[in-house]
Amino acid sequence: MSKDDAPAGGDKKPGISQAEHDAAVTAASETGKAEGAKAESDRLAAALGAEGVKGDGGRMAAALDLAVKSPGMSGADVAAFVVANVSPTKAVDAAASYEQQRLAAAGPAAPSAPAKKATIDTSAIYASRRKQNQEG
Repeated sequence: MSKDDAPAGGDKKPGISQAEHDAAVTAASETGKAEGAKAESDRLAAALGAEGVKGDGGRMAAALDLAVKSPGMSGADVAAFVVANVSPTKAVDAAASYEQQRLAAAGPAAPSAPAKKATIDTSAIYASRRKQNQEG
């Protein structure tokens, strides 16, 4: 063995300092997180924005659920699976839907049918007036 304390490979602390190492690890970690978040965002956008999925609430919910539960599937694969296996939801007339929601929220305060116009029998009133005019 040699007289100095150096291991067979050389200096005991070769390379960079601990501070430089920690900074490099932190930078790599932050870069990895940013790249992973972007990739996941792109994957979800591809799944939810695909033709046949976009705008259909039922299919979008199914695509989101599948994408979350199957992180290994690409966005295109998620969309293709949903389009092939989930029935499209019916288009809803927004005005009719709003009117139904408004009436349901009003409950008993909203009349169910238009009220009939009140009719007054005026003959009794006129007869009474005539009688008063003849007497007085």
